[in-house]
Amino acid sequence: MNLDRRQWLALAAAAVAGQFNARAHAAASDLTITRIKITPIALPDPPLLAASGCHGPYFLRNIIELSTADGVVGIGETRGGLHLTKALEKAKGLVLGKSAFAYRQFARQAKTITNDAYAGLELACLDAIGRATKRRLSELLGGPIREQIPFASYLFFRYNADHPVILDDARIVDGRGKGDAALDQWGDVRTPESMAELAWRFHQKFGFKVHKLKAGVFEPQLEIAALRAINERFDGKHPLRIDPNARWSVDTALKMAKQIEDMPIEYYEDPVGGQSAMGEVRTKCGLTMSTNMCVTRFEHIAEAIRTKPIDVVLCDHHGWGGITACQALGTIADKLGWALSQHSNNHGGVTMAAMLHVAAVTPQITFDSDTHYPHLIEGADIIEGTNLPIRGGQMKLPKQHGVGVNLDADKVARAHETYRRCGMKQRDDGSLMRRLAPGWKRSQF
Repeated sequence: MNLDRRQWLALAAAAVAGQFNARAHAAASDLTITRIKITPIALPDPPLLAASGCHGPYFLRNIIELSTADGVVGIGETRGGLHLTKALEKAKGLVLGKSAFAYRQFARQAKTITNDAYAGLELACLDAIGRATKRRLSELLGGPIREQIPFASYLFFRYNADHPVILDDARIVDGRGKGDAALDQWGDVRTPESMAELAWRFHQKFGFKVHKLKAGVFEPQLEIAALRAINERFDGKHPLRIDPNARWSVDTALKMAKQIEDMPIEYYEDPVGGQSAMGEVRTKCGLTMSTNMCVTRFEHIAEAIRTKPIDVVLCDHHGWGGITACQALGTIADKLGWALSQHSNNHGGVTMAAMLHVAAVTPQITFDSDTHYPHLIEGADIIEGTNLPIRGGQMKLPKQHGVGVNLDADKVARAHETYRRCGMKQRDDGSLMRRLAPGWKRSQF
């Protein structure tokens, strides 16, 4: 079709007007929050060991669905437990009737309830805004600086999933059993050799090139032997981390530091409790120190400037109070000479996607992030489709608008029914540990 100049200009003007009208329609979307649905869920958890004991048969989360006047629904996920479900219900009054665009307006009040509650609500607001404006969450917060997000393997000592004491747990309400019917097939990992094998299998399956050992479980010498076995399995070429969750004394931490200084230690995480003790270990051992225990709130930073306990902070958008809080932490960390990584608790795919966006918009996250996600069995997540893939030790930033994943209503309903039937209302690693090892208590090594 041949067009003269006047016709071409008319068509161009119409196209521009159409684009303007589309933008105006998006800008005019009414994102007034009309309803908030909180759904507590329970997802299967293998018998992982930590300083706190042994993970029970399920981990708990709260799912948030935030409906707006124009029909957009934003989703969020935050930590679990009845106390947090109640906190989210309490926070509803601060949020209903406000625009999703105004998530900062209720931040201060919501954070007085809990940071975790606000983080879930902020995520749901950002997801709604992203869906309404057809933008990814990270694009709303300055744009992604990376599309591939690296993760470290998170290695736990553990029991077999079909250990008889574990299967005898009255809280189990699913069909797991022995052998092929076990929750997973990673096996019993309570020796240095089996831990090195687990690290190798995680590397083969997910491609991890950095390895973090969750310590504070057995005698420190056994755990150092496990770290050394991992190092030998990878010919000393993969960076290592160790996290005793503050179960070691200062003397033990310093002795163990001497034994690991010849390995490629990326950082030494929370070997002792409290900023003063961490500062003493950091000064005397010279290793890079990290925390998710002694600097976990903005109010902890002033003391940390004095005590100098760490080099790396493991940010967590739940505990710090949202994705925007992690960005603010990054700015402060720049000035203090700190680097960032990401902390992880057991979580589903909504949090997994959110963590990808956190890493994408926070340039100070220069260490591979932690994630429990490989321990969530395939098909147990509450998002549409399969579990989000990890390949080459990395995950791709989602391409979909908002947080980048959708809830599967049937999976959410099943996970809520599991929550209702299992009777678990809070995390309690100690009770199962005492059944496995009568007389166990969290004493210091």
